[in-house]
Amino acid sequence: MKITFRKISKQEEIKHFKNIKVKGFTVIKNFIPKTTIKKYLDLTKETYKKQKKNLKTPKVWNTARIIYNLQSKSNQFLKVLNSNFIEKILIKNINDPHFRNLEDNKPNYILNNFIARSSGNSKLFLHIDSGIPTGDVTTFMQIMIPLEKTNEKTGCTVVVPKSHKSKKFTNRKTKKYKLIEGEEGDVFIWDGNLWHGSLPNKTSDTRWSLIATFSNWQFKQVFDIPRSLSQKIYSQLTVKEKILLGYLGIPSNSEYKRVTRSISVNELKKKVKDY
Repeated sequence: MKITFRKISKQEEIKHFKNIKVKGFTVIKNFIPKTTIKKYLDLTKETYKKQKKNLKTPKVWNTARIIYNLQSKSNQFLKVLNSNFIEKILIKNINDPHFRNLEDNKPNYILNNFIARSSGNSKLFLHIDSGIPTGDVTTFMQIMIPLEKTNEKTGCTVVVPKSHKSKKFTNRKTKKYKLIEGEEGDVFIWDGNLWHGSLPNKTSDTRWSLIATFSNWQFKQVFDIPRSLSQKIYSQLTVKEKILLGYLGIPSNSEYKRVTRSISVNELKKKVKDY
């Protein structure tokens, strides 16, 4: 599936970078064509129908519909993340400038978690994705792509502006949050330290969104993405996608193989089982 992202002017680029730095989040309007979004909505619904129902879903997800590990369901899900502008934002915020096995300024951050979610009839409490509120240091970024309209009635995302600088865990009693409403094809981006959650869906409609969490390569992924990928999907990946999924940072199981935490591109394996 080929995707044409809307071009971002230099002035708009500056605005988005400033929003992330100052407020902790930004919204890119009409970034992905609605025709493309419709295809991803169909793919998401089809994937959800095929999903086994005995997931180990934590209570935190209440009644929400969830698909985990999108990267393992279809390589098409990765394509919607392949935006030069999103890459520029991620490089600036969570790239490791001293990563030794890639050229400078090449993306070396990783996909930490990738899900699709449709809000349930209970709210999702305020939380942070970084796990540790690091304040001025950003280690995680999250990209959310609404596949359907998201508003107060359908259980939209809420954020607490500037909370990414607080260096504190969330205050779940606060009412000082802002609703992030949008249309299909908008893209929401926020700092992993930002306090955020979602409202309950008060309608009978779904509110599907793709949510990709990225992190500095040294942080542990939610799932063992590299070793759990099927050979069929792995063989279709570009080198850039293999780097994104964390194949350069798989730990060694023996000091006699290597003692470094990463490998070079020319050490990538042809088969998943060889990792």
